[in-house]
This record gives sequence, structure tokens and C-alpha cells, in this order.
Amino acid sequence: MPLDSIDAVNWSAIPNPTWHRCDDPERVAHALRLLAVSTTARETGDAASLLAGGGFVCGHAAMVFPAAYAAAPILLDLVEHGRQPRVKDAALGLLSNALDYFPPAGHNRVDTPHGTGVPLCCAIARCVRDRHRALLAHGIHGRRLLAEAGLHWRLAIEEAELRADGSATAIAVLEGAPFRTPVEAEAHTPPFGQSVRPLRIDALTADASGGACIELGRALPAAAPGSTLYPAECGRREH
Repeated sequence: MPLDSIDAVNWSAIPNPTWHRCDDPERVAHALRLLAVSTTARETGDAASLLAGGGFVCGHAAMVFPAAYAAAPILLDLVEHGRQPRVKDAALGLLSNALDYFPPAGHNRVDTPHGTGVPLCCAIARCVRDRHRALLAHGIHGRRLLAEAGLHWRLAIEEAELRADGSATAIAVLEGAPFRTPVEAEAHTPPFGQSVRPLRIDALTADASGGACIELGRALPAAAPGSTLYPAECGRREH
């Protein structure tokens, strides 16, 4: 249940980039509780306004905060299991803002179970994609959120054939929407972490199941099996 999920998060461990009280992650937890139990339009609107006014996102500054990653699965629970349509719609709108807004400088990455230093928007997008079926059932607004999340793609390399010039052909699993090439990507390669320089994806072929073949320029060591690629522009997003 959403309340249990809220209580399970260590909100005090999440950074508050501005140090302003209105951006305190504990305030996000409070607003999520209010949203989860809201029964009237006014209660839902007040809770959503708290989340849109700081800590989760700040609407007037078009800014998203690190606490949004912890809050995203809870909002998705409300979309999937919430009793009130207005609560579901509020949660969808907040998630859309979180994907669209930019984080404060120096706070644009989070650690996830699948990797450290992941761009905040990409981490939130993966949470959204994990609820694909539930969001499709929510109609046009759910499909729109999935389309927004698809722009924050992720490529997990499974096999690679390196060439003498340093380029490579790789077999990978694509999460998100196929994208135009050439495009820059940042590589996360265990145990080295994020690469310092971006690499170039020269070509992408993907099928409906997510199986993909990519052509990489300057691939070492990013083409190693187990490496993960994210859009380089996502890693640069910050105020």
C-alpha cells in the first residue's frame, strides 16, 4: 500500500539541494501521505500543490529534486491502485513534470539497484516503464507518460565485437523508444563506473521485443558486456 511504501523510504537520507525548508524530502513524504488519503477535490489539489511547490518538483522554476526518484514508485502505485480518478490524474501530472524538468546543478544523478550515478530523469523513466501495462490501461494520459519516458532510453550491452580502429558492433537490450542516430551516449561500465567522455552511437536497429544491434565509435571499454548506455544529454541536464 502507498502509506507503507512512503514509510519504508529513508527520506532524511535524501539530499535537499537548496536547504530551503519547502524543499525538504520529509515534506515530500508528508505531501504523498496527504495525496494517498485524499477524498475530496480540495484535499487532492492541496496535496498535489505541495508536491509541485518544492521538494518533489518546483513548477515556477521548472526544477526536479532528488526525492522525485524515491517518490516516483509511490505515485505510480497511486496511478495503478488509487481509488479516486483525480488522485490518479494528479500523480500522472506530477510524474510528467518530473521527467520534463531539470535538476539543480550537482544533483542530477541518483544511485539505483541497477547502477550508480544514473541520470535522475533516466532513473524515473525506468520506474515509469516498469508500470507499462497499468499505464496503458489509464488511457491517453498513461500512454503520454510512457512516450515521455521512452525518450530516456537505456541500452544494456550483452555482446560486442571490437574492431582494430576502436569501434564496435554490439548486441544490446533497448528499454525505451528507438532513437535517431548518430547520437552521443554516456557509458556505465562495471567496475569503472561512468565513462569520462561520451561515445557515439552511429547506428541502431531494434525490434519490438527490445532486441537491438548498435554500431559504436570509440567503443573501449564501454562496449564490454554488462555495460549500460544512457543518453548523454540526460547526464547534462541541470540548472
